[in-house]
Amino acid sequence: MKSLIVLVITFAILATQFYWGVRKKKILGAIIPLAMTALFITISFLGKTTAYAITGIICVVAIIIVWFIGYYKSVKYEKSEIDKMKVKDIQ
Repeated sequence: MKSLIVLVITFAILATQFYWGVRKKKILGAIIPLAMTALFITISFLGKTTAYAITGIICVVAIIIVWFIGYYKSVKYEKSEIDKMKVKDIQ
């Protein structure tokens, strides 16, 4: 059951980041990576180890990549829509 909860939370975080990327919300897209960074740094200091910091860096990079995927998908979609409008205007 614990694994399922972790999987659902992970999916929710990634889906939220993708949504904010598609909506081009740069400030909102920075909230989760900053919160995750603070969380992993805090856990590392409390545990007096760097193992959590390395894991945290990997997680934050993955979350940022998901935001960029959503952002560039939105840019690509908008460009295709503008191209369609230009073709209709020419006709």
